[in-house]
Amino acid sequence: MHLLVISHDVVGQRMAGPGIRVWELARVLSFYAKVTLLAPQPIDLVAPDVRTDHFVMGNHASLTAYLRQADVILANGFLLESHPELAQAPQPLILDLYDPTLLENIELFRNAPLPERQERTRRDVELLNRQLAAGDLFLCATERQRDLYLGALMAAGRITPEESDSDPLLRSMIAVVPFGLPAIPPTRTGSGIRGVLTGIDRDDPVILWNSGLWDWLDPLTLIRAMPQVVDRVPNARLVFMAGKHPGGAAPMRLPDMARALASDLNLLDRHVFFYETWVPYTDRANFLLDSTIAVSLHRQHLEMAYAAIRSRVLDYLWAGLPAVLSNGDSAAALAREHGFALVIPPEDQEAIAQAIITLLTSDAKRNELAARARALAPQYTWEAVARPIIAFLSSIRAPKERAPDQRSTYDAEQPIRAAAPVIQRQTSHDHRNRALQTLDITWRLSELTSPAQGRLGKVRNFFLDRIVWPMLAPLIARQRDHNAAVNHAIYAMAEYQDHLSNELNRSMTAVRLLSQQTRDLAGHVVELEEAIQNLRSAIYGDPPPPPPMADIDSRSNDGAPQ
Repeated sequence: MHLLVISHDVVGQRMAGPGIRVWELARVLSFYAKVTLLAPQPIDLVAPDVRTDHFVMGNHASLTAYLRQADVILANGFLLESHPELAQAPQPLILDLYDPTLLENIELFRNAPLPERQERTRRDVELLNRQLAAGDLFLCATERQRDLYLGALMAAGRITPEESDSDPLLRSMIAVVPFGLPAIPPTRTGSGIRGVLTGIDRDDPVILWNSGLWDWLDPLTLIRAMPQVVDRVPNARLVFMAGKHPGGAAPMRLPDMARALASDLNLLDRHVFFYETWVPYTDRANFLLDSTIAVSLHRQHLEMAYAAIRSRVLDYLWAGLPAVLSNGDSAAALAREHGFALVIPPEDQEAIAQAIITLLTSDAKRNELAARARALAPQYTWEAVARPIIAFLSSIRAPKERAPDQRSTYDAEQPIRAAAPVIQRQTSHDHRNRALQTLDITWRLSELTSPAQGRLGKVRNFFLDRIVWPMLAPLIARQRDHNAAVNHAIYAMAEYQDHLSNELNRSMTAVRLLSQQTRDLAGHVVELEEAIQNLRSAIYGDPPPPPPMADIDSRSNDGAPQ
């Protein structure tokens, strides 16, 4: 099965959340389908079994060849604005709506003239309606988002008795696929914050803001809280990841406002620092591992209320990094449930200062939050969050024969083993079978022509029957025997090919099951190592003694057990 994945944002060494999402999903889904990933700019990343290329945004012709080859399409919903032709594609269409465009644009254009904002909202409503009419499977990031889109689907007439009869909760129509994180814990690959930013010493506690300074966030209240933090922790350092968006997103007002405020408070380059380069995706672990705590804050608005659990928050789980979060979004709800961060009211300067001081001055509290973060991380690996997409792909048997208006259904709770790979493309298999049928009809050679009528016809028949045919008959009979042998051999080869494909499918399914079990075991090993560390701390005091040299020698350069 050929899956075409299309990104509306840059995918490469330096990329933001949308690019990270499609790249990681493409890598996971390549175990279950033949994947081609397209982005608006050339992709400078390489992964086994993922073919990459680029297209021209808004140019239909640049997508045509790829659409013809695809059996299934997975695209960010925003693409339907520049490429409305995707809505007419006959293939099953998976639309990723994890980022509610209309709500984000309300914040993005909040300071624009009212007519411009009204026009943007009108276009976003039109885009949403186009998305709701076109998708076979919709992806969202949280249950709260799912409720939002269920209401929209109801208004669009997509929730029907027939749909509800086959799937009462409509998980086959709209599935929760959160942002994910790597299954392997982060390891240092180079320098991060320390030793790179002048003014941050080796022992200074670092408060990390590891996202862009988007206008819907709240770095200003954090900067205003820093004098109070510095009074209690004089060497505290706040670092903003403030590099320019790699995809050329619209300029934001907050970066300049944040720098100006830090300068006015005499904090700039003393206690507040701005890292001016967009950090490569593979290097972000170095910045996380250099940090003491992390902070992610926002104002109160609809984008916040319906946002995904943001990629930076999942990185806190990945790195076991204690955090301070604003209340009101899905990340805060997850933090309250699992206890990996301190949750404070939005735009509350006093609460921000006290939460940061608590974490910077209490090793025990930081260790507690870090342990809870690491324990939660395995639930959000990319392999885990992609399961609804894998189940959807496994439900499609002959994509090219599907009527354009036929909706595919699947069980979101279906075990991972049900998603057996399609070793051959269905279209190639159909071409082979049609060729065999044609060969079965045409291999038999008989008389050259049927008898002719009339006086001239009788002369012709006599000439063919008495002279030509007796000369050619032995040759034709020999050729017919040869054709029959070739035909039988090709049928035997086709049957053997089908047998091999079925055996390979079963073998690959077993391999994937073993791979999934191995990943689960790796997660348990991490938890066990953490429990052993805690036990050592309880016995020997804090910090625990270093592991024996044998343990160190048994690990590869990247820190993973060999």
